[in-house]
Amino acid sequence: MKIDIITYTESQFAVLNEEQILAIMEAQQKKDGLTTALAEKKRKEKYRLLKNGAIRSKVYEKICAELDAKYQAEVDYIRESLLFFLRYSGKPSDETVSNSPYPVDYSLSEADRYRLVQNYYMNTYSDPQERFTAFKADNVAKAYLGEWYPTLYDSLLYYVEQG
Repeated sequence: MKIDIITYTESQFAVLNEEQILAIMEAQQKKDGLTTALAEKKRKEKYRLLKNGAIRSKVYEKICAELDAKYQAEVDYIRESLLFFLRYSGKPSDETVSNSPYPVDYSLSEADRYRLVQNYYMNTYSDPQERFTAFKADNVAKAYLGEWYPTLYDSLLYYVEQG
């Protein structure tokens, strides 16, 4: 099964528990079902318009735009619900959080969490390789940053590659 409802890295998937993985699979199946239903609805509308001789009009494009908007709204709802569940069910243990080198506050937005963790690593480590290695070993960040983890990972890797 291809997972494209969220953008997690392999290392983030590795630290998820069974309940979280099942929730991701369920959300992905819902999204896949909506995608299949969307294609079928478009096919039926196209056939209906062909049958009525109206396919060359802008009606089909309007219908497709409306169907796409409804589909996207439903997928966004599924995705946001899943991310909410993962955000609060994936909290590391209190012991792990207390050993975290930066404050872990789940009331912050993901963007604020990203900035907090990024600032910690940028201000603590001057050597890009050492910074990146420390970040990769940070298990709290994998759960704490959610979908922002790959962004920070790529950003810190960029500094390593630049020398």
